[in-house]
Amino acid sequence: MSTELELKYLIGAADAALLPELLQVYATPATAGAQQLLNAYFDTADNWFRRHDMGLRTRQKQGHFEQTIKLAGEQHGALQIRPEYNLDCAGIVPVLADFPAEIWPAATDLVLLQQQLTELFRTDFLRQSWRLSLPQAEVEVVYDNGEVRAGERRQAISELEIELLAGEPAALFELADFLLKALPMRTGWLSKAARGYQLYQQRTTPRPAPLQAHSGNVLTHLQRLQQLENCYLQELAPELLISAEQELQALANALTDEGQQLLASDARALARRLAEEAGLLFNSYPYHLLLLKLSKLLLKID
Repeated sequence: MSTELELKYLIGAADAALLPELLQVYATPATAGAQQLLNAYFDTADNWFRRHDMGLRTRQKQGHFEQTIKLAGEQHGALQIRPEYNLDCAGIVPVLADFPAEIWPAATDLVLLQQQLTELFRTDFLRQSWRLSLPQAEVEVVYDNGEVRAGERRQAISELEIELLAGEPAALFELADFLLKALPMRTGWLSKAARGYQLYQQRTTPRPAPLQAHSGNVLTHLQRLQQLENCYLQELAPELLISAEQELQALANALTDEGQQLLASDARALARRLAEEAGLLFNSYPYHLLLLKLSKLLLKID
């Protein structure tokens, strides 16, 4: 088993073309390369894996197949932390019995589950990667350009991931801040798999359920804020901006309770800007810098 620790951002293809030069400025990449990745995602008709917060994928690269199960993890801001199991496999269809027995919920019938597997969607993309040797960490930067495909439906993929391979997690945040200042990037919220499920089911992101008054901590309000942002970008409904402004204010209050007055001040300033700038705020550096700082805070990095 391994655990991913990565920051995810959405970026335009034209802006991503500047990455090699920027990374050379930041640190001479130890290695660089590109490869085509073909990915098939599987589940059952009743979404067994989705209901258990698990993801099942096979990947083909350079003629070799690998199967992966990702388990429930954490997401806050741009940061995604998720345990995963990667195994070789003979073909495109995963073999569930090859995975460790302890990952399955009690009483899981693997034979029946295997029989019920069906391919739902694919995410095929060209991955450009750069491995950076930094003073305190080894970091991989990847840019994926391609599409999510479910039947005849298509959705573009153009995203950047910064993954910690070894060393201090603080290096991820320092590099992300450098790139945020240089490029128009947006904090990623939906994984490729989540986007694939939405495309397959022809659904959009559901709006967050109401909270009881004065309930919720920093993580709760951060997740709700990002969900509202994603809903707004899909629906463009003005009332979602009002909800996002309220969530920023609630986030500021939660940060104040945690003794994070400077971050609370940033959140309140963004709430005021949201009222003036509407959805344009979601493209601004101060907004995504706040999300990055909150990810770092929640990971408890000094």
